[in-house]
Amino acid sequence: MRRLLACSIAAIALAGCQPTPRNESALAGNAAADSAPTAFKVDKVPLPGEGRGDYLTIDAGANRLYVTHSTVVHVLDLATLTPLFQVEGLKGAHGVALDPARGHGFVTDGKQNAVVMFDLATGKTIKAIPAGKKPDSIVHDLASGMIFAFNGESSDVSVIDSDKAEVIKTIKLPNAPEFSQSDGLGKLWVNLAKGNAIAEIDTKTLALDRTIKLDGCERPGPLAFDPTDRLLFAGCTGNSLLAVVDPDSGKIVATAKVGEDPDGIAYDDARDRIFVANRKGGWTIIDQLDKTQYALNRILPIDDDAGTVSVDPKTHRAFTSTADLFRPNDKAGNGASPMAKPGTFRLMVVSEK
Repeated sequence: MRRLLACSIAAIALAGCQPTPRNESALAGNAAADSAPTAFKVDKVPLPGEGRGDYLTIDAGANRLYVTHSTVVHVLDLATLTPLFQVEGLKGAHGVALDPARGHGFVTDGKQNAVVMFDLATGKTIKAIPAGKKPDSIVHDLASGMIFAFNGESSDVSVIDSDKAEVIKTIKLPNAPEFSQSDGLGKLWVNLAKGNAIAEIDTKTLALDRTIKLDGCERPGPLAFDPTDRLLFAGCTGNSLLAVVDPDSGKIVATAKVGEDPDGIAYDDARDRIFVANRKGGWTIIDQLDKTQYALNRILPIDDDAGTVSVDPKTHRAFTSTADLFRPNDKAGNGASPMAKPGTFRLMVVSEK
């Protein structure tokens, strides 16, 4: 049951009702006393190997968690977090999509411009499928049965037939794609950071339908989907906002201020809860009251750069990964990207106390 609190995200955005971080005894927006913030704990599970991670994918039905990590994908038992096996032979793992009916998994490898198909039972790689330049986000669409890989550098989508294990079509996009979501009914959406928009793809015709402008949302990156209310949650990395979008009408129905550099978003449908994984300053956890009203649950302290996030629909645990980062000595002054300190990569588990 959704709780009716006093201050909604729509009010926050339009009327200046400012949320404040919640602790065990104080609530944001003068909410009712019986609407206490949820208490969470954060556990850390070290994982072997070097480098940084990216997307995490949950298969609740098969009880598995897929954690991308540089040149491998860690496959864990979802309940116990015990390592089962690894998908190896990768150069730059980003996202994982699953096709359980065919027994295949697919991981984007941005460094070899390919999508690597692997066996779900063993993790053994089957084939490297050439894709566009720097494939990143990837989804399995139930309506078409196809795998859609989004290529960041070539600004297009590689549509893969799982049976043939080959690209059957390439869909051009107006700008470089970021996070993607599918409704399983024939619509697929992906954020376009440079265009401040969401691209909508018809997965039956395999064509770009339209773009939805996100006015006021700078550089939309992460994206989550609420299948019950048919809403999209877009993280605006350029101005630290959450935009709630009705994709059918193409309108933003609510906005709210979130933390610095939101890099991942996950939606827990059963809890009506949104996890916004900010790279700095902790996560912003938001309660959904109805389609247009939301309330801050709390700001959750968590390690920096715990950006991407996925939620187990059964246990309601949220998973992310991070490592201790440092900037190499960049004598050329090119602004080198942070690197992971050896031996510090870890899975982070956020669960209710």
